[in-house]
Amino acid sequence: MPVYFFKALFVVAGLGLVLLAYDLIRRVKSWPGRACLHALAGLAALFTANAVGELLGLGVGLNGLTLPVSAVLGVPGVGLLWAVKYLL
Repeated sequence: MPVYFFKALFVVAGLGLVLLAYDLIRRVKSWPGRACLHALAGLAALFTANAVGELLGLGVGLNGLTLPVSAVLGVPGVGLLWAVKYLL
């Protein structure tokens, strides 16, 4: 099987995980639970964005700065990382 098949499968799984996390965020009422799910969605979005970015040549990279930013800021933080890297 080609490598692109597995990357596409990883992207679909990552997007499904992000959507599942945001659905759970709406249901959970406690703030620690919401914070953990928000961080999970941000990290899943970062990994998915890197998988898509690798296919298109627009990767962000995983390091000591991008992981905490995506965990704290969530999915918008991943967009911010891409904007900082490619627009500045």
